[in-house]
Amino acid sequence: MVLPDELPSTVQAALRRLARTIDRAAPTVFAGRESEIDLLDAAVDGVQRGESGHTVVIQGVPGAGKTALLGEYAARLMTAGNKADRPVVPVPLRPSNLDAPPMAIIQEIDRQFCEFKATGIWGESMNKAIGGVGMVASALFAAFTKRNFSEFKATAKAPNSLPVAFDDYVSFRFDRRDSTIVLLVDEAQNLNDTAHVRGHLDALHGGVHGHAKALLACFGLENTTNRLRELGLSRLASGYSRTIGTLSKNEAKQVVAGTLETVFADFSFDGGELQRSRWIEDAASTIVAESGNFPHHLTNGCRALAEIVLDEGVGPEAPKEKLKDQCKQYKREYYDARLQPWAEHTVALAHAFGSDGSERDGWTRVEDVTATLMMSDDYGEQVGRDTAKTVLKELCANGYVVRRMTHCRPALPSLTSHLEDLQREVDPCSLAMQAIRSGLSARADGERDHRDWMDRT
Repeated sequence: MVLPDELPSTVQAALRRLARTIDRAAPTVFAGRESEIDLLDAAVDGVQRGESGHTVVIQGVPGAGKTALLGEYAARLMTAGNKADRPVVPVPLRPSNLDAPPMAIIQEIDRQFCEFKATGIWGESMNKAIGGVGMVASALFAAFTKRNFSEFKATAKAPNSLPVAFDDYVSFRFDRRDSTIVLLVDEAQNLNDTAHVRGHLDALHGGVHGHAKALLACFGLENTTNRLRELGLSRLASGYSRTIGTLSKNEAKQVVAGTLETVFADFSFDGGELQRSRWIEDAASTIVAESGNFPHHLTNGCRALAEIVLDEGVGPEAPKEKLKDQCKQYKREYYDARLQPWAEHTVALAHAFGSDGSERDGWTRVEDVTATLMMSDDYGEQVGRDTAKTVLKELCANGYVVRRMTHCRPALPSLTSHLEDLQREVDPCSLAMQAIRSGLSARADGERDHRDWMDRT
């Protein structure tokens, strides 16, 4: 057994980085998504050639890794060796940033690069990029900070035109060198329907020309494409839209095993390479098995392993049972936080979507889910039909449940397994449990009586 303080300093540092991973922070484990990176690169190349209509949409269920992809792509652009005469400038934005006049957007873009103490995901990526030896990002940062924004003098048209404002800004910062600004909008499903937003989206989608080029890349839930069309972007190209969800099992395994190989690169196992391979294989398999191949759970699984090793050290065998328990705990915390608006309905949801109520491939009748939700909330009180319908509608709108005609199911295998675990664990003496079991029993008796009556008839 190698105790934590006996591990090489490089391994301890790598483990601490993994253990510090928090929700919606830039993950230490970046799960796949190379095809989406290629899609973004292709769109940037097209915009640089003067093409238009290349608005990119990356959408998917909550926790599928959209924000991680945004941060990863921004960091790659900063470290990719942009030519000094044609820099590519990534700018992560929130939906509210586009609901503003052109000059306010330009000021936000400038703030992203010129504020020394940047915060959040982009700040970490930016600082990481700038810290690299020989990175072109250092020169790019210097170009952005050589003059104060108060010196910027826009033309008269700029306050009312985003393309003109972009062109004026590029002239100010880059001395009229051709530049491409990549606007990375997170949670784009929340874009407001205002004149500012509609005008800016149309201008960006139509193409910003001159010395400044601009690409709009929107990251959001599965309704993001529909939301953009509602806001006037009817010409969205299907080739520049991608829906992401879980990874394949092989992808998940490769990502986790590759991460662990990197973390333990400087650690020598007593049993040599054979023990190293077996240890990492067992740890990675445990994490993948508990993750449902879901990027967020893969990251939390690596975090759990790091915490265990930092607390106990490295033994001859991977700590599979403790790791399994901790992965389950993090999955529970993840869904408890995201389902908080519907917390009083969790017992009913567990029974509605648990193994007892589901039909083939996890699909459950909408009618059955609504009826189960009506039987009780977590306090044993009956729920009205309108409330039950609203709960289900909100779960669908927020990407946790998918619906097809008369059937629905949880959007992710990991959510299904979470609800099944909850169904098994819930206290059978709870008021909600009693009400639901009583209701399910009554429904079963009623259906049986109905079948008997039909047979007699």
